[in-house]
Amino acid sequence: MIPKQARAARLVSALFPLIITLAIATPAAAQDSVTVGTVNAAGNTVDVPVYIRDASGTLLGRDQPAGSKIQAFTIKVAYAPASAVQSVTFTRAGITAGLSPAFESSPSLVGSIALIEQFNESSNLIPFNLNAPSPGDQVAHLVFTLSSSAAPGSSISLTIDSATELDNQAGTQSETAGSLTLVNGAINIPPLTVAILPFASSVAAGNTSMLLAQTSGNVASDTTVSLSSSDTRIVTVPSSAIILAGTRSIEFGVSGVAEGTATITASLPQALGGASGTANVSVFVPIVCTTPAVPELTGPATAEVGKTYAMTWAAVSGATDYVIDESTDQNFGALTSSQVITATSVSFTHTSANRYFYRLRAINSTPGCNVGSGFSQIVSVLVAVTPVPQTHYLPVVGSTPGSNGAYFKTAVQLFNPKTTTISGKIVFHTQNASGTAGDPSLVYSIAAGKTMLYPDLLPAMGVASGIGSADLIADAGAPFPITLVRVFNDAGTAGTTGLAEEQMTASDALQNGDTAALLAPPDVQRFRLNIGVRTLDQGVAFTLTVRDKSGVVVKTTTKSYGPNFFIQPGSAAMLDGYVLTGEETISIAITSGSAFIYGSTTDNTTQDPSVQFAKKIE
Repeated sequence: MIPKQARAARLVSALFPLIITLAIATPAAAQDSVTVGTVNAAGNTVDVPVYIRDASGTLLGRDQPAGSKIQAFTIKVAYAPASAVQSVTFTRAGITAGLSPAFESSPSLVGSIALIEQFNESSNLIPFNLNAPSPGDQVAHLVFTLSSSAAPGSSISLTIDSATELDNQAGTQSETAGSLTLVNGAINIPPLTVAILPFASSVAAGNTSMLLAQTSGNVASDTTVSLSSSDTRIVTVPSSAIILAGTRSIEFGVSGVAEGTATITASLPQALGGASGTANVSVFVPIVCTTPAVPELTGPATAEVGKTYAMTWAAVSGATDYVIDESTDQNFGALTSSQVITATSVSFTHTSANRYFYRLRAINSTPGCNVGSGFSQIVSVLVAVTPVPQTHYLPVVGSTPGSNGAYFKTAVQLFNPKTTTISGKIVFHTQNASGTAGDPSLVYSIAAGKTMLYPDLLPAMGVASGIGSADLIADAGAPFPITLVRVFNDAGTAGTTGLAEEQMTASDALQNGDTAALLAPPDVQRFRLNIGVRTLDQGVAFTLTVRDKSGVVVKTTTKSYGPNFFIQPGSAAMLDGYVLTGEETISIAITSGSAFIYGSTTDNTTQDPSVQFAKKIE
C-alpha cells in the first residue's frame, strides 16, 4: 500500500505544473463517468452537484474484488470566466457526506479547484450503486459565490480537468481521464427581470403615491428603467427612473388624475434583455361623508310576555348600519341593550311584564366615514301577561298542479280534546307576497270532543288553487286544536302519496344568528328539490352556502324577504342558477329576522313528496 502522504503528493501533483508519470490502464469497453451538473443560478450563491457513475465491467467498481473498489478520487474542475466567481468551495456530499476520509484536500488556483478524497475500504466503503442511472451517485458539490461581474444572461463553464481520476484505496489501480467519460457542466445566469411593487395599489385623485421598480439582481452599472402608463388620463408617471450600480431597486411616484384603473409598465434597456413588469393602479375620488337622515321607528303598542315582537323602520339613504337602544327608562339613563345592525328590523322577547322604550339612529360607516343621525322619536312597548290571540304556522299548504302531471293538495283535520268549545281561524298567505289583513281566511268552531275535516284546504277557504302558507290563529284564551295536516299528490284512481306536516310556533323558526342546514338529494335525476321560506313579522335575511360532498364551497348567495312572506322556488332559482349535482349540503346563516326554511324533495317518477325543515345547529 502506498503511504497516504506519498499518494497525496502524487494526486496533488496531477493538478499543478509538476506532473509525474502515471501508469494508464488499457480502457475497457465500459467506462465509469464523472459529471459536473448544470444549474440555473437563483441568487449569488449557487450549489452545483458532482457525480460519479460506477459502471460494471470497468477496472474499478462494486463488481470488482476487494482492493479494486472505487475508494479514492481526484476531481479537478476549471471555471470560466474566473472573474464571474468571487469564491468557491469543493466538499463531499451525497453518498460520501457521512463517511470519514483517510485523506482529504481541496487545493485551488484562480479559475480551478480540486477535491481529493481517499477512504478506507474496510471501514468506509463508498456505497456506489452499480450501473445507477446517469449521472450516477452524487459524491460532492461545488458551492460558488458569484461576483458582481457575473453578467445576467451569461454562463459560467464548468470543465472537468484531465487530472481527474478514480483510484482504489491503495492508489495502485487508477482510471484516468482517458478511460473515463467526463461530462462538463455550467452555471447559467438568467437575464434580469423587473417587477413593480406592489402589484396592485390605489391613490386618491390629485395625490401621488410611491411604487418600487425592482430587478431580480443588482445591476452592474447605473441602469435607466423606462416607465409608462396605459392611460395618462387616469395615472401619470415619470418617463424613467435610474437604478444605481450595485443596487436593484428605485422608487418612483404615480399621480392620480381621475377615477379608474391604469397599468404601469417598467422596462429594462434592450442591452439587458428588455424585460418588463407591470402593476395596476386604481384612482379613487375621496369619499364625502354624508350624514343620514333621522329614521322613523315603529313597533307594536303591546306585546305578550314570552312572545317575540319586532321594531321596524324604513331604510335611510346613506345609512350602512343602525343603532337601536332599549331601556326601561324613558330618559335612557340606563340601557337594557344597544345593538348595531344592518337590517331594517330587530326582534325582542321579554319574560317579565314591563314597559320598554326604544330609540334609533342611522349610521354611515362607509370606508373613511363614521357619522350618525340624531335619535328617532321614542317608541314604547307595553309587555304584559294579558292573553292575546296565539298563532301557529303551517309553513306550506297548497292545492296546485305540480311537475310531471302531479297535483298536490292539503288535507286538514282539527280535533278539540277539551271539554268546552274552541275557536279560531285559518289564514292563507299566497306565495311571493307579504301577508295582509285581507288575505283569505276560514273561521272554525269545534265543540268538545269533535273533529273537523277539510279534505282540500284552499278550496274550502274559497281559493280555487294556489300555494302558500297558513296561520292557525286561536281566539284569545282559547287553546289550539290537535291537527293532522297532510300534503299529498292526488293521483286519482292510482291513490295518493304524501307527508304529514306539523303546526309550528314562532320559537321553532330560525332566528337571527342561527345556522341550519339542508341536504340535497343524492340523485338529482330521480328527485327534484324545492326550497321554501316562510318569514314571520320581521321578515328575514340570510346567507346560503353550498358545499359539495367533499366539503368544498361551490356557491354562496344572500336572500332577504319581507314580513309574513312565502316563497318555494326550485333549488336552482333559490341558488341563483347553481344546479345541484347530488349530495350537496346547503348551509343557512340567518343575519336578521326569522323564518321557517325547508327543503321539499319529490320523486320524479311517483311524485311522492318529502320535507326536511332546516333546524338550528346547536
